[in-house]
Amino acid sequence: MKKYLLTILGSSVDEFYEADSWPVLGDFTHARHVFTSAGGCPLNVGAVCASKDEEVRALDMLGKDEESTSFLLKELERLHVDTKNIQIKEKVRNGKVVIILNGDQRTMFVVDPIRPVYEVDEKMQELLNGSMYIYSLMHMIERSFSSIEPLLTAKKNGARIVLDGSSKYDDPSRVKILYNLADGLFINEKDYERLKAHSQREPKDIILDNGGAFVIVTKGSAGSTLYLKERTVFRESLRGLDVLDSTGAGDAFAGCFLACLMKGMSYEDALSMATVNGAYACTVFGGLGGIASFE
Repeated sequence: MKKYLLTILGSSVDEFYEADSWPVLGDFTHARHVFTSAGGCPLNVGAVCASKDEEVRALDMLGKDEESTSFLLKELERLHVDTKNIQIKEKVRNGKVVIILNGDQRTMFVVDPIRPVYEVDEKMQELLNGSMYIYSLMHMIERSFSSIEPLLTAKKNGARIVLDGSSKYDDPSRVKILYNLADGLFINEKDYERLKAHSQREPKDIILDNGGAFVIVTKGSAGSTLYLKERTVFRESLRGLDVLDSTGAGDAFAGCFLACLMKGMSYEDALSMATVNGAYACTVFGGLGGIASFE
């Protein structure tokens, strides 16, 4: 059976608004709705990977009485992400991200979803075990499972767990989750320093010494560094772009990188392709800008 990427989602609706000005504390400004799309980091990564003709399955929990549920399911299907393992339940509130744009300034207001943890039955464990890669955010792992045992079982069955390392690391449990699970890590420079402050050694060394495959530290327009057990590779960002919107550029990078690995490419080639795809996403409006074929 062909292996797949399993994205553990916290699906949200991204609502983009363009503001007349940037308000100061206590002030106000008028804003106009520009665009609405399906969003959330794992969803974006899954959609980008699927656009490279890889099989992507989604694990999520959406609200039965939420207006956005139908929209999200239709969008996932349009993006060629398998939705059969998405649970529709009562008393679940979907997430939302309100993105305010003004010139080259941007801020994001994240409304977290409200939902219980998954009940991991035999079917769900098989889903986890059969994955080639499992991708999610650390706080979504923490929010979705009462323990990490199902994920550790999946690792024993050959699944490789890749995490987005965005966090303030003010909760020690998230540091523990990361080091216990991560076979791969995408993390920006600022969050890497936060993680380092809560670690006894360099985070990249801890992950690679524990059997992890890679750590990628992204630095925005300055490029990204790939750390492997035996070598380190740096790639500059593309220059001279007409940047329209950087929302989702990191997701475009990660989704393309994983798709490349699933196709059997080397880490170096995957890094090059991901760098191009992340740059391309900056020239397209919205968080799903990295959806493009390899060609």
